[in-house]
Amino acid sequence: MKKIILVLLALILLLAGCAGNNDKEEKVEPGVPETAVIRLALNDSGHILNFIAENQGYLEEEGIKVEYVYVSTDAEVFEGLRRGKIDIASNSGTNLPLQELSSGLNLTIFGGYLLTGCMPVFTRVETEWNGIDDLIGKTMACEPNLYAITGPLLDKGYDPLNQINWYQPENQNDRIAAVKSGEADFGLVGTALNYKVLQDPELKIVTYAADILPDYSCCRVEALTSWVNKNPNTVKALLRAWIRAMEYYNEHHEEVVKLTSRKIEVEEAHVRAYLDNPRFNLNTDPMLKSVKRAWDYMDRLGLLNEVAKQINIEYHVNVDLYKSALDDCTVRYGKDNPKFYEKLQAQYARND
Repeated sequence: MKKIILVLLALILLLAGCAGNNDKEEKVEPGVPETAVIRLALNDSGHILNFIAENQGYLEEEGIKVEYVYVSTDAEVFEGLRRGKIDIASNSGTNLPLQELSSGLNLTIFGGYLLTGCMPVFTRVETEWNGIDDLIGKTMACEPNLYAITGPLLDKGYDPLNQINWYQPENQNDRIAAVKSGEADFGLVGTALNYKVLQDPELKIVTYAADILPDYSCCRVEALTSWVNKNPNTVKALLRAWIRAMEYYNEHHEEVVKLTSRKIEVEEAHVRAYLDNPRFNLNTDPMLKSVKRAWDYMDRLGLLNEVAKQINIEYHVNVDLYKSALDDCTVRYGKDNPKFYEKLQAQYARND
C-alpha cells in the first residue's frame, strides 16, 4: 500500500511539473515579440521605411518579419482589418481610419508613416490662383473629407461642403482627367501621382496640402485595438525598426531613392518627384495633437456620425508604445546620432 501511495505521489509531482513547463512555454518573455510575422497592407506606393528596415536587417534584428498584403483600394484595407487578413495599415491617410473608427471599427493609431506628403492641388495652366479662397464656388476633384483643405476653409468662415462642388471619382487618375477636360476647376491627388501632374504640360500645381495645413498628419499607422493590446512587444519592435529606418533615410537619401525605385518598379524620376520635395516628411510619431485636430475638423464638417460624438479620440491613439520604442532606440543608438534622437524626443514632447 505504501508503495502504491509513493507511486501515485510521484505521478502527481511529475504531472504538476509538466503542467508548469507548459505554462512557462506559453508565456512571452518581456520584450520578446508576441508574433513573428506582421501582415502589412501595401498599395502601389510602397512603404519606404519598411523597405529600408528589410534591406538593412533591422526587422531581423528585432525578431520579426513583415509580409505584404497587396491592396488596390482603401476599402480593401479596412475590410482586411475587419476580417483578420491584415494586421496593420499605414497608407490610408488619417481621414479614412477616423471615419472607420466613427463607424464602429475599433482601431488604435500607434505610429505614423508620413506626417506630410506631396499631395498637389492643381489646375489648368491658364487658371488664376490667389489662394484657397479661389476654391469657393468652383468644382474640386477630390473628397471633402480631405480636411487639410476643407479644415482651413472652415476656419476662414466658409462652409466648404456646400460652397464647393465636389467631384469624387474613386480613381484618382480620373481627377486629373476631369481637370484637363474642364469638368473640374481644381483637383487634388495623392503623393504617388505628383510626378504625373508635374509632367503634364496642360496642368500646373498651385499649392500642396502641406502648405495649406502644416503637419496635417498624412498617413497614420493603425490596427485593430484588440491586435495592438495583444501584441505590444511586436508593435514596439516594428516601431524601433522604422525609427532606425527613418534615421537611415535622413543620412542616405540617394540610396533610398534607388531602393524605392526598385521596390515599386518605377523610374527614379517618378520617385524623386516626391522624395526630393521638402514637403515629403517620413515620420513615425503618432502625432496625437494632429490627429485630434483632424478629428475636430471632420466633426465640425459633419463627416462623422452621431456615435462619434461619444468617442474620446485620445483613447484610440496609443502614444506610450511609440515612446517606449523611441526611448529604447535613444539608449541603444543615440550616441551615434544624438541630434536625430533629440529631435524626435522634442517632437514627442510637443505633440503627444
